[in-house]
This record gives sequence, C-alpha cells and structure tokens, in this order.
Amino acid sequence: MNSTRTLLVALAGSLAALTGLTAQDDRITIRASRLLDGTGRIVENARITIDGSEIAGVDRLRGAVTYDLSGMTVMPGLIDTHVHLTSHFDADGEAHDDLQESPARTILYAAENAYKTLQGGVTTVQSLGSPLDAELRDAIARSALPGPRILTSLGAIRGNNGTPDQIRATVRQLADNGADVIKIFASASIRDGGALVMSQEQLEAACGEATAVGLRSAVHAYGTEGVTAAVEAGCGSIEHGTRFDDEAIALLAERGTYLDLHLELLWSNYDEYRSAFIGRGNYTEMGYARMAQARVAGLDTFQRVVSDGDVNLVFGTDALAGAHGRNADELVARVRVGRQRPMDAIVSATSRAAESLGLGDQIGTLARGYQADLIAVPGDALADIVALRNVRFVMKGGMVVKYEAR
Repeated sequence: MNSTRTLLVALAGSLAALTGLTAQDDRITIRASRLLDGTGRIVENARITIDGSEIAGVDRLRGAVTYDLSGMTVMPGLIDTHVHLTSHFDADGEAHDDLQESPARTILYAAENAYKTLQGGVTTVQSLGSPLDAELRDAIARSALPGPRILTSLGAIRGNNGTPDQIRATVRQLADNGADVIKIFASASIRDGGALVMSQEQLEAACGEATAVGLRSAVHAYGTEGVTAAVEAGCGSIEHGTRFDDEAIALLAERGTYLDLHLELLWSNYDEYRSAFIGRGNYTEMGYARMAQARVAGLDTFQRVVSDGDVNLVFGTDALAGAHGRNADELVARVRVGRQRPMDAIVSATSRAAESLGLGDQIGTLARGYQADLIAVPGDALADIVALRNVRFVMKGGMVVKYEAR
C-alpha cells in the first residue's frame, strides 16, 4: 500500500491547490433565508457563525456576513449510510471487472467518486466494502483531499466465514484492521433470489462480537425472514430489506433497529447503465428481472414503513458506479414517489443518519458545538424537494468546498 499512500499524498496537495481547500482561521458567518437544523426545527433569516471546524452559534442577528445565502435553504450536509466508493466504470465504460487493476488506479477512481459525492452535498458516507476505503478515509481525514467523511467496513462477513467462533475471530480481525463498522451478508444478492444464507447462530455471533468490540453492525438482508433474523440477532441496521411484512415492520420499530431501504437510485442507475453491467457475474437477464420485481416490492414496503412512522428509517443509496454524486435523487424519490414528508426525508439524511453511525453528537445537526458540515440549495427545499439536486454551497468541517453565486 506504500505506493498508493504516496500517490494519495501527492494527489491531496494538487487538489488542495486546485480547489482552494485550505484551513480558514477567521470566524465565518453565513446568512440563510431558511435554516433546517436537521432535527425538524426551522429558523427563518438565520445567521450561522463558524469557528474553525465547528458551529459557534445560530442566531437571527443582522449585519454583514461572510457568505450571504439569502434566497436559499441551508441545512446540515447530507449523510449517506451506504455507498461503495471504489465501484467504478473502467476506461472502456464497462463496470469494473479487471482483477489486475492496481490499487493505485482503484483509489484514483474512488477519490473521483468521493469528490463527486461531496460536490453533490453529501459530507459523510458509510462505504461498505473495500479494504482500500481505509486509505481514502485517512487521506480525506487529513483535510487536504476533498471528499466526504468516510466510515468503512473494510470487507464483509459471510456465511462461508465458518462457525460462530470463526466469525467472531473475523470480526475481531476487521476491528484490528481499523474497520468502523461490520458489514454482514445475511441474505444472498437479490439477483440470486435474496434468500437467507446465514444461520441464526452465525448472525448472533457476528452482531454480538461487533458490539463486544465497540463497533456497529450493518446487515445486508432481504425479505421477512432475513430482516426478522437480523433484528432478533441484535444487529444495528438493516440494509436493503426490500420486501417484508407488517410484523417485521412492528419488530423493527419495537427494537429501534435502523433501516436503510433503497427505493429508486439503485434501480434507476442499473437501468441507465444496463449495457455496462449486463453479462458480468449475476448481472444476467434473470438478475435484472429479479431487480425489477424488487423495485416494485420495495416501493410498497417503503410506503408501509413511512405510514407506520415508528421505524428508524435512515438515508442510504447503495451508490455504485454511475450513481456517485447523484445521491440526492434518492431523497427526491422518497418524497415524490415514496410518500415521505420532505422534513422527514431530510431528518433521515441528517440527524437520524448521524445517530445511526454513532455520530449523533458530532454531525447531522446545525447547532453550537457540532461540526460545520452544511449545504445550501436555492429556494425552499421543503416546498420543492427537487432543490436538493441543485446544491450551490458545501462546507465540510468549516472548509468551503463549493460556492456557486446566485
């Protein structure tokens, strides 16, 4: 990994020069016509004061400001709890399947995806997959390379990892390697039918050991059987879910398990880039037919979850090649198609998402003492959620990384 680390250091310096990503020592003040604090509170004609990387205060005092975002809605930076930053299209435009690709080349694609994601208004992501995520996470944390704050699983636990004791050992190894979360495949891919592929004992070992070593668990699960098994095993969040009954919804609400249902962007991205994916692995005609069925079932499930109102629904896109930077499309669909209230959708992508990542006291809320991660979109985002596709201002940790004057 030394060559990859050297490359990232050099790239960070170059990008810092190009983007103006430098520390800002003086206090910054921002005027917002409408501020959404991430918890459901609205402040009209707000002034936000930034001191270093933190929010020093929010008030309604008038006067000159550093950035006048009048006519805009200002809110916390979006938090996407499920992405895959290393997923990319190769130089030929096809979905990546070059097993000989160097780590350095992969990390360059990942850095590009991270930058697109940040420019799209997402200031924190949970990247569930590649061990290479650690290199990118650490480079961005040094505040030179532009990108969202990254939490990563560095890999995944599967049923073929062995006995419960062997699974516990694998969890401990991932923790020692620097994982922020443990990802677990309780179910097969939806393209292979999505059946439960781990025993209850294996699931309990994986999620229990994650808790024992101080990490969260995020479980890839489909259907009533997979969702119920993961919740009863004490796992922290359910990824995908797609189709499950009202009893499973009640169980999710009762246990307070976080749920990350993917409604639109995942499926539309696969459709848009069908020719780039089809023919690789389980991206077959049958696989695509199963995804089409999952899309329909997922909409019904999402609407029932929203109607219930008691489930800890968070924002995640499962962003793969082609979707990075378009993360907000998922929030737009949740409101326009999934029947979620705009404020609830925004809370799910800010304070509640932060809470699900164990960062609820640091990010996801615009209030004194929180990290200065914030974005601005034109007009009133509550009246027209589509505004989230047009992010004009991005600040992460007190650094302005995007500003498009009106």
